[in-house]
Amino acid sequence: GAPHNVVSNDNRWEPSPTASSFQFELVFNDPGEFPYNCTLHFGMDGTITVQGGASAELALQSVNAVDGSYAPGDVLTIDSTIMNSGSAGSGAFSISYFASTDNNIDPGDRLLGSANIADIAMGATLNHQAMVAIPESVPAGDYFVGAILAYADANIENNTNFDAATITFIGPFFINAGLNDAWVSADAPFQGLFFTVFPDLSLFFLSWFTFDSVVPGGPSVAVFGAVDQRWVTASGFYAGDTVTLSAELTSGGIFNGSVPSATQQPGYGTITIVFIDCNTAILTYNFPSVGLSGQTTLNRVVTDNVPLCEMLNAELQATP
Repeated sequence: GAPHNVVSNDNRWEPSPTASSFQFELVFNDPGEFPYNCTLHFGMDGTITVQGGASAELALQSVNAVDGSYAPGDVLTIDSTIMNSGSAGSGAFSISYFASTDNNIDPGDRLLGSANIADIAMGATLNHQAMVAIPESVPAGDYFVGAILAYADANIENNTNFDAATITFIGPFFINAGLNDAWVSADAPFQGLFFTVFPDLSLFFLSWFTFDSVVPGGPSVAVFGAVDQRWVTASGFYAGDTVTLSAELTSGGIFNGSVPSATQQPGYGTITIVFIDCNTAILTYNFPSVGLSGQTTLNRVVTDNVPLCEMLNAELQATP
């Protein structure tokens, strides 16, 4: 029949009613020790102990990127190992991959890609593989590749890791005047192309010295050279590593003479060139009127101008 109450020693909750019989309920959202007492009777006290619930503890144990040099658009394979040493499954979380100029990986570095992971069971280890495309926004240079787990656990310091070996980004390629040269296809010997780049105009000019697809018959005789020799010129404006050219076919005329005059057939077809680097290009042609189309790989006849091309390309990469 004596009245009692339940009061927190440090005023963490509102006191209970004071009565001889009552029910008093509390919900504790955090673990800890919570002492209480009855203010009406000295010595009537106790402690409520709230234990922490089961939780995951993730650690990014390793990050390994495949060594090599990568151009924009190339796919980089990254393997990572994640361990859950906690007392519960992790649930869903994400992992993000970054390229950094130092081994301090943080969210401010260049993002390469992210992946969602559904769960890692308690005590389990996950070997995760990601394949990310190198973005064009990454400047050329050597980079550390690292990863960060987006997961709030007791120790977030071990949610970041990196590969100690660096990889090389060669950056985007820009058409430049260092490409001015004689180029040839290994599949078409004794033929060749001359490239001329006009940087101030962003204009690209090509002359292609080749042969007819069918050798002319009959008694035709060339004054100089061979009757089946042909040359095609083309021009167009370029951007980045690619140029599309409008081709013209020149025919007729006579060696070192003005009569008869040569004629040009405009709109003869198109030629598209994609430069891989300073010594390699992919040329695709389409000449509908004669039913000719195809693709070939070109290389310089000599490589003396490659250093100039690489220097100009690096300057363009560094230009905002």
